Amino acid sequence: MSLTLAPEMRAVLDRLLAEDGVQPDPTLLPPAEGRAAAEAANRRWNGPEPAMARELRVETPDGRRAHVFLPAGDLGREAILYIHGGGWAFCSAATHEGAARQLAVETGAAVVTFDYRLAPEHPYPAGLEDCLAVWAGREAILAGRRWSVAGDSAGAHLAVALMFRLKGRDLPATALLFYGVFDADFESPSYVEVAEGPGLTRAKMQRYWDFYTPAAGRLEDPCLTPARAPDAMLAALPPLYLNAAEIDPLRSDAERFSARLTALGRTDRFDIVPGVVHGFMQMSRWLPQSVAAYRRAGEVFRALT
Repeated sequence: MSLTLAPEMRAVLDRLLAEDGVQPDPTLLPPAEGRAAAEAANRRWNGPEPAMARELRVETPDGRRAHVFLPAGDLGREAILYIHGGGWAFCSAATHEGAARQLAVETGAAVVTFDYRLAPEHPYPAGLEDCLAVWAGREAILAGRRWSVAGDSAGAHLAVALMFRLKGRDLPATALLFYGVFDADFESPSYVEVAEGPGLTRAKMQRYWDFYTPAAGRLEDPCLTPARAPDAMLAALPPLYLNAAEIDPLRSDAERFSARLTALGRTDRFDIVPGVVHGFMQMSRWLPQSVAAYRRAGEVFRALT
């Protein structure tokens, strides 16, 4: 791969540098400071567009606040539980509001976001347990729909772990997994090629992992490293859509996960988006490749459901 930034991606990175300067790495700050920095950096991608037909705030059975996005033309049939990314340690439902809006418009489904407990104060499996609790109570949020899951980065990782924990029962109809964490091999081709970024770096990803769980046992627990899961667990998953950013330390994670699925004779869809960095789908207000990626996810979602 050439690993050349697309002109549009380069323009976004240049604009961010011009507007913000060089920002401190949030993983090197105390958790509260790091979260505040990540929130500020990500909320810029939110806005009132695309407009929804309705938005609801609903309390889940376990006491969380869920934000429900209902797009124009919603037929009351499909819903997607969206799990936000942020290295298991940062971001929130609020930082991914723009992502939820885009996904709702392109899939035609209601999209539900929520907060889960974050590392390092709440390491594995706390966040996963929260996701499972919201999934179990989803009918109290929107009743009578067929439910799928989606997530970006660590959110995609949590979505797969959720499906593994369900053990073939009460599974989502499908899952949309955007540049997910599926392994912990810091010597993979993309971890080596993109070790210093731009965007996500190998060192930052290693710190995220250390926040979330000790190194011992990572490679043996499928809920931590899904790309190493037994064949039977992978075969039991519903139809999946995966994408990866070409210039991303996590690209090889998605490639390996997809290869494992394909080797089982599955027909899951997988796209590598050229010339973009990790987190590019947050940037739909500025980056055309982000808009196109949501459109592609919507096309696949409709085909799978």
